[in-house]
Amino acid sequence: MERTFQAIIDSTPQLLLRPDLGLNIADPKLPGSTPLIYVVAADRARAEKACGDASRVRVFDPVKDGKDLMRADAAHGLLYLPYPYLVPGGRFNEMYGWDTAFPVFAWAGSHLQLMREQVDNQLYQIDAYGKVLNANRSYYLSRSQPPMIAAMVLRIWQAAPDRQWLARAYDSLQSYHAYWTSGDRLADGGPLSRYWDEGDVPSVEVMMGEPGHYDHARAYFRLDRADPADTALFYDATADALTPLYYRADRSMRASGFDPTGHWGYGGLDCLFHAPLCLNSLLYRMEGDMAEIAGILGRPEDSATWRKEQSARRDSMRKLMFDPATGLYHDYDFRKKRRNTAPFATFFHALWAGLYDGDMATARKAADTMLSALETPYGIATSAQVSGSQWDYPYGWPPLQYFAFEGLRRCGFTDDAKRIAKKYMDLAARVYHDKGALFEKYNVEKGNAEVSVINGYNINVSENGTFLWTAAVLKLAGDVV
Repeated sequence: MERTFQAIIDSTPQLLLRPDLGLNIADPKLPGSTPLIYVVAADRARAEKACGDASRVRVFDPVKDGKDLMRADAAHGLLYLPYPYLVPGGRFNEMYGWDTAFPVFAWAGSHLQLMREQVDNQLYQIDAYGKVLNANRSYYLSRSQPPMIAAMVLRIWQAAPDRQWLARAYDSLQSYHAYWTSGDRLADGGPLSRYWDEGDVPSVEVMMGEPGHYDHARAYFRLDRADPADTALFYDATADALTPLYYRADRSMRASGFDPTGHWGYGGLDCLFHAPLCLNSLLYRMEGDMAEIAGILGRPEDSATWRKEQSARRDSMRKLMFDPATGLYHDYDFRKKRRNTAPFATFFHALWAGLYDGDMATARKAADTMLSALETPYGIATSAQVSGSQWDYPYGWPPLQYFAFEGLRRCGFTDDAKRIAKKYMDLAARVYHDKGALFEKYNVEKGNAEVSVINGYNINVSENGTFLWTAAVLKLAGDVV
């Protein structure tokens, strides 16, 4: 029986739950493979019990073995998680980093145990694998995704206060914050952060799931359409080969979640040379959330330290990213020593994170500018650039609608927030009534779910009539409207 629009939203947590490790191991991105289950030594027995087939379980060391598991010819597999988990749907049959934040925000009140298990799975990833993973596949060990976990922890705390649980979470969160604020993830040595992947070889999921991606890149650089200096960084003309730095940049762009976008140059490769507004806004919010958690736990010195870190980040963002003439924050290109001022929907991350708190006049001016640049009859476009990439015009993605309407609401711009939320709901409902499904992304110029891209996968994903973050953001939009 066909579900109503509201029913498909409400039933999404059940429709996209993977409760059985042994039965839900298949990887649509690597067809024909029989994935293994990788687990750290301490949890081998738990993994074997959950899988039901000890021969498929492999004990590994994420640090020592991680580099080998980047190779295309490696025996790829699923990374063990202790609890049932939600997947985006379709070709994405594993638990993703930032995708999981939105269902936690949406359904912590009505599906508390399940949503707490999602958070516990990500805390486990930090402890076992060193970070919240892009997703729990072996080929994703080399990177994280936009950091949302502290806000997720607070959402669970708000739904069901548990001081012991919060204290355990706090320890893991400190480790994850350190991951983002050290080593190669520091932009130009700091103090701001950048997206980074530890690998510099082709990504197996791209080779198998996005055929032609690397061929397109070689063809692009052969035509000398890029800046010669950039071409030399990413392409060896003598060998007609992409360089290790190209693969590093391509992988790092994928850590951002914006895979790909023309906002950071061809293929998003210059992401490697940017301190992105989205990432640093999320870290700013995380530092504030950590201060709040420390306060709840009765650790005033910790709380004060987090507030100082947050203030220092804001000062650095004001210095490098903020344009006082427009009131806008932008990504900072540290290689070219300039702001990347092209309109991009991650501006709304800054509103959501609280960077404009206390200065609503500037927030109003900046929001008006960005709404004028990116708002369409059907929602917020990712950018104003037509690049052929899926994270550019004319596509609008559910998480960006969320940051827009929640960021506007935080600033007290209620009418704007309701308008954006309603546009997203109306678009999704319109497509649902036409196609019988919710989709991963939408065309906010034409008001449909048709996708035609040069960079990215040329499909629009749905499973059982739904898609995880789409349904979750619809639930959150309904709360705003």
